[in-house]
Formats: sequence, C-alpha cells, structure tokens
Amino acid sequence: MRALGPGIAAAALLSACATASAPPTSGASTDTALSPAARLALDLAAADAAFAAGETKRLAATLPRIEGRNPRPLDTDAPDPVAAWRAALPGAPPPLRGRALGPGYVRGTLAAGAATRMDQLFLSGQAATIAASSTPQQAMRLRIFDAAGALVCDRAPAHARDCRFTPVFTQRYRIELSNGGAKSARYYLVVD
Repeated sequence: MRALGPGIAAAALLSACATASAPPTSGASTDTALSPAARLALDLAAADAAFAAGETKRLAATLPRIEGRNPRPLDTDAPDPVAAWRAALPGAPPPLRGRALGPGYVRGTLAAGAATRMDQLFLSGQAATIAASSTPQQAMRLRIFDAAGALVCDRAPAHARDCRFTPVFTQRYRIELSNGGAKSARYYLVVD
C-alpha cells in the first residue's frame, strides 16, 4: 500500500476535523452530520417554540420533517403535541404515514437541579440512538447506563449531541436527563 502524499494527507486531516466540529445551536435541522434522532429532537423543540410564539410559517416548515419520521410519544398518558401543532395550521393536510414504529420521544420540563429517568429496552445487535434538545441549550446532561449500571454514554451539554450504541445483549438501559442550570428547562428526548 502506498503512503499518502502531503497534500492528500492534509486534506484527509482537514476533512476529519470538519466532521468533529461542534453541533449547531439553532433549532433548524439542516446539518446532515447530526443523527436522525438529534435532528428530530431539534425539530420537536423548534416546532414547540414556533407553536408557542404563534409563528405558523416556521411551524409549517418544521412539521413535515417531524411527521415524516412518524414519532410517537413514549409517555402514553401525556397528550401528543404534534396533533395540536397540526391543528394550529390553517388548511393543514392530513398526517403523513411513515414507518409503523417510528422513533419515540418524551417532552417535559425539568426544574433547576432536577433530574428524570426512564428505562428502555434495546435489542441485541440493533443500533440505538438517543438524543435530547432543550431550551436553554447548555443546562441538560444526558447519561445512559446498561443493566449492570455501567455508564454507556455521557453528554453534557446534551443539546444536539446524541448517544449511539449497539447492545451486545438484549437488555434494559437507564436513560437519565438532568438539569444543571439555574432555571427550569423544557426538553425533548428522542429514542430511535
């Protein structure tokens, strides 16, 4: 095998550095380097903000990306905000039909210093991605633990940064999200 020339080696190093750059801080999901779960978390947070601000144009631009993934709330007792967002748009088209089992998400608010956790079953050999998006963006910390309590992933801040892993064994994983900020934060947690 031949050694790379200096120009090719420099280009390869620059390319590697470009993919390791920090994630965007806006609610838009235009960065193709983000995982689908991280893009969905960003889109959910952006749609929520647009709905709260009454910005129907921004909501109309974001909602098709969300519905294209066909996400479902993981908390079945909480109302699905996607239906309310769709109803808020004048002349809204019927919902898109996507995968039978799309990604799941949890929407919530954490007070300053508070934490939440959930257990989720992941299947052996199937890639898993967990991502979070929050407002404010810098306060949340995402941690994943396997059934034995070993740390699998730690992201602080969690905003637009995902945890990807492939379980060796089918088992339950503990997902923890904590707010280390000085004020409450709204979040979306996506499991794909």
